[in-house]
Amino acid sequence: METKKEKMHPIYKMLIILFIIFIAFYISLESGYYPSKIKKDTVLTNKEISKFENEVKEGNIINEKGYINEKENYSNFVTKTGNLLTKSVGKILVEVSNGIKEVFKYLFW
Repeated sequence: METKKEKMHPIYKMLIILFIIFIAFYISLESGYYPSKIKKDTVLTNKEISKFENEVKEGNIINEKGYINEKENYSNFVTKTGNLLTKSVGKILVEVSNGIKEVFKYLFW
């Protein structure tokens, strides 16, 4: 007298997986990963801002190259490949999280 396990309907499996993915993306968004990455790419330091303000007051010609600190590039093939992979995965995660948000908006709101 063997009993068969009842199989879960595929739609329920898909909803559970989507919910887990949504929770993971929501946690990463709320933890500040994406906003900190954007902020890191766009914010000038106070030193460069004060330098810019002083040059505006003095009426000097303003060039953006004088305000952006470019660091030495020590990258090699491995770091370039890792960075490319990381950026690609980040882009996919953002697109997927936006898609999941739209699905949940459509389903629940």
